[in-house]
Amino acid sequence: MPFKFVVGQEVEYTPIGEKTASLYKIMRQMPKEEQAVDLRYRIKSQAEPYERNVLECQLSSDVGAESEYATTQPRLSRRSHRVFTQST
Repeated sequence: MPFKFVVGQEVEYTPIGEKTASLYKIMRQMPKEEQAVDLRYRIKSQAEPYERNVLECQLSSDVGAESEYATTQPRLSRRSHRVFTQST
């Protein structure tokens, strides 16, 4: 089964818990697994500091203009909002 998307291609992906799709770029085609039903990719959004590992069936090549996508704000982990002060 050949890969549907190529490295560098822009795709739509809707993260779990989100209602609208966001724009992502294919960073890497993951190695094919022997028993896998679907191929995997590493994707990245400009709004997120990390990459996501997703299935091919979760992606769409129907990409609109970049201005059509809402800018997604990165979610902070539970600990990232804490402020540490140094006691003297």
